[in-house]
Amino acid sequence: MALRPLGLLAGGVPPIEASALFTLLEEDPDVEPVAQVRPSRSRGLGAIAEPYPACPPVAVVLMPEERARALAANQQVVVEIDQPLTYTPASWASASLGTAAPVSDPALSVPLAEPARLGVQVQGSEGAAVAGAHVWAIGTGATAHAITGPDGRAELILAADTPATVKAVYVRPASDYWPLRLDDPRLRDGAETTTVKLTALTETFEGFPDRAVTGWGWQAMRLHQIPPTYRGHGIKIALIDSGVDITHPDLKDTVHTGYDFTRLSGERSWHTDATGHGTWCAGIIAAADNRTGITGIAAEAELHALKLFPGGHVSDLLEAVDYCLTHSVDIAQLNLAYPLPSQLVAWKLLDAHTAGTALIAPAGDTAGPLTQPAALPHVLAVGALAHTGTQPADNNTLLQPTWPGPYPTPFTATGPGVDLAAPGVAVITTAPGGGYTPADGTAIAAAHVTGLAALLLAHHDHLRTHATPHTPARTSQLYTLLRTACRPVFAADPARTGAGITDAPTALGTTTWQYSPTIEQPFTTAGHPHA
Repeated sequence: MALRPLGLLAGGVPPIEASALFTLLEEDPDVEPVAQVRPSRSRGLGAIAEPYPACPPVAVVLMPEERARALAANQQVVVEIDQPLTYTPASWASASLGTAAPVSDPALSVPLAEPARLGVQVQGSEGAAVAGAHVWAIGTGATAHAITGPDGRAELILAADTPATVKAVYVRPASDYWPLRLDDPRLRDGAETTTVKLTALTETFEGFPDRAVTGWGWQAMRLHQIPPTYRGHGIKIALIDSGVDITHPDLKDTVHTGYDFTRLSGERSWHTDATGHGTWCAGIIAAADNRTGITGIAAEAELHALKLFPGGHVSDLLEAVDYCLTHSVDIAQLNLAYPLPSQLVAWKLLDAHTAGTALIAPAGDTAGPLTQPAALPHVLAVGALAHTGTQPADNNTLLQPTWPGPYPTPFTATGPGVDLAAPGVAVITTAPGGGYTPADGTAIAAAHVTGLAALLLAHHDHLRTHATPHTPARTSQLYTLLRTACRPVFAADPARTGAGITDAPTALGTTTWQYSPTIEQPFTTAGHPHA
């Protein structure tokens, strides 16, 4: 809850002070104050938004719905639900399988009197058990999920299916292996255990991780053809996500600071990552160049890990954006979504734009409209691309074109708000626990753009020497450089790919773009390894 800004009050409606509103809420017996978002404007970019920031101080409170409706009728205030944050409001089927499978309504399911059980044994190289792998079974009536134990076995409870009616099995290992999908697995009722075998990354990339790999995303954006001294030194990047596992050998010397904005427990730790998502993106942006594993696009940038998952809400996002302002962050990547538009978030991001912070967000893994906040003005929305021949057949969840090259993924959002696209499928990156994993999603694509944006701010002649730092004009110039350096994606709908895929040397002004189909494809277009 916040005051409506003075310029937005209807004629004749008197303004009130924030202190008066907060006192009123504290004295209201139906209201339980939780927190206040009162940004400090005394340091960093926050002072630029003074004396009239777009987003006023915000009170986070608990109150009955009836009381909230009554307060919302007052034209002097803005009242919003403190929405929980998600990644994207997409079903697992559409996001991971690339198919349009509806989410089952439990009210329409016909549960079995005694649920069936499906055992899945997950094996890796030479029959080794793969622990900690997520296993999903999609049936005609419901979806079941379990995680493999130390013995590599997961037992799924099928509430409305038998093994014979399971339509697909999907296995997502924690690290070091490719995911696997089995369509129409033809499981037998009564079978005790089904064994699935995963392909190790070491079987695809010789000598990995001791021998560093240059992913197809680097090659598609020609990042491997820019001067090796371009590392993004001096640029501050805020990764607003799930934290980062800083024990990873590729991240322990590159991610030094952050903050946990969640309120789930007393322990606030930004350097642990419960979902893995933040660690995936951190590797793409800033993994150390230590000649092993992978190297980040902006390996010498200063990465701040701002933790909002799991358990974050819109009010926590407001605080995270204030952190960006008070710490003079150059680029903020917003790896999150919320279902309903928020005026308070729109105002807060306007403050960030006014202070010269570039805002980059995944367009969303929705296969439909853009998510919030990617759809907001001043936010650069990034769609995801795949590339033929870059993943094994049993992980190939996408229908590939008949011609070689990049193509938009079925899960990427579509609409006029998509600004550009970047690699977002089968991207090898860092994983919690010290390993590596292939990662998918528009957030993975956005991380490529964030890394390149850091290089532009640090090394592009005009942005570095002529543009006034920390101004909306510099941010707008940055967005323009990223978009105008794009090449269209062949046979793709611009509503899904925007201006196309950015060519790094063109954006940086080191060379003009010339097409050369030299992207390393470890698999044929059918997904089988090259001989």
